[in-house]
Amino acid sequence: MNRAISGTLLFAAVAVLGTLFLSWLSYVGVRTALETEFQRRLSNVAAATASQISPQDIADARILGDEGTGYANLEVQLTALRATTGLANASLFDSARAVVFDCRGPEYPHEPTRLDTLAPGDVAEALAGHAIVTQAYTLSGATYRAGLAPVSGAGGRVAGVVAVEGREDYRPVLARFRRRLASTVFVIALAVAILAALRIRAGLAAERLERRLARAENLAAMGRLTATLAHEIKNPLAIIRGSAQRLGKLEPEAERMAGFIVDETDRLSRTVARYLQFARAEEGTGDAAAPGDAGAALRATLDLLDDECRARKVVVGRSDLEGEAPVALDAESLKQVFLNLILNALEAMPEGGRLDLSRAERGGRFEFAVRDTGSGVAPEIAGRIGEAFVTTKARGSGLGLFLTRRLVQSSGGDLEISGEPGRGTTCVVRLPRCRR
Repeated sequence: MNRAISGTLLFAAVAVLGTLFLSWLSYVGVRTALETEFQRRLSNVAAATASQISPQDIADARILGDEGTGYANLEVQLTALRATTGLANASLFDSARAVVFDCRGPEYPHEPTRLDTLAPGDVAEALAGHAIVTQAYTLSGATYRAGLAPVSGAGGRVAGVVAVEGREDYRPVLARFRRRLASTVFVIALAVAILAALRIRAGLAAERLERRLARAENLAAMGRLTATLAHEIKNPLAIIRGSAQRLGKLEPEAERMAGFIVDETDRLSRTVARYLQFARAEEGTGDAAAPGDAGAALRATLDLLDDECRARKVVVGRSDLEGEAPVALDAESLKQVFLNLILNALEAMPEGGRLDLSRAERGGRFEFAVRDTGSGVAPEIAGRIGEAFVTTKARGSGLGLFLTRRLVQSSGGDLEISGEPGRGTTCVVRLPRCRR
């Protein structure tokens, strides 16, 4: 399933990135087309105007200024050009880069053209006899370009240069197009994200369904096996129990040990019955009508396993285990819970270690903690321990802690398992206090 999720996320990322790339290409294409058309227009207007201007008028305007006919002719031509084309400005400067005529007013002639400051390289190119469109420049927050076309005089010398300046009025259109593209990309990305989320959700749902089906098949198989085992185990248990009772009567000194055998035989019989109930998918086995003492059950379990702990070289620490702890779970179920937890802890310490057990009461709930110094468990696995058939043991069935969790939950409690590899495991049983 992880591969399917990764594939879906990769597809979504490629789709979004592909949309971004295509949108960027579209934007660049439109921007280039608008810029090219704008520059072509400026170049054509400048060239057409330069072809109609007489070098003699330029010379006359330079010498006589606005009192000569040359200045008047330039004024008529350039003013009409500006009015009909909507250009920002039209001007003419001579080979010395001094303004001969400027539509902005009569105060500019004989002043250096402002283009010599804004685009000096382009001005030099035009004075060398080449028509050119300047690089973009900014004035008062607006972006402009100028088309420059030389006016040739006698002998092919450049008598002056016509400069037509236009504002890049296509930029607002380009900005709207950019915003529209951004909105489109956002909508597409959102749609892709939603589709990817739905795909992942459907995949996870299918995976959960597969797990439930597999679990149901396992339970059905285990049910058949358990029914057979229950029948085969109960008969030997009955013989063992009867023999232990007779042994206790025949050997008074062995009465205590015989009592243990009888009790454990009864407990084993009930455990087999619980496994059978589990296999038949029945509900938890807690009996609220017959509450038990969790504290007494834990102490009794420790007494039972005292020799086992010594044999495994495990030091047992007890903290506040005395006193009653009435809960809505029968004594036998409580012993089963603590026995499973403690045996698991002992198995995690094959070369010895320390086992700490403690009791606390918080918010009307008893908390019993079982901590070991064994091999520990990874956090991602700890969250799944307690599910059916989930185990960290090479030969474990994954049912012991599952039954333990079901018993605890049947009385309204919960079981929390945590740990770190190499630092041991902690199991905390929380059971509501029972009001007797």
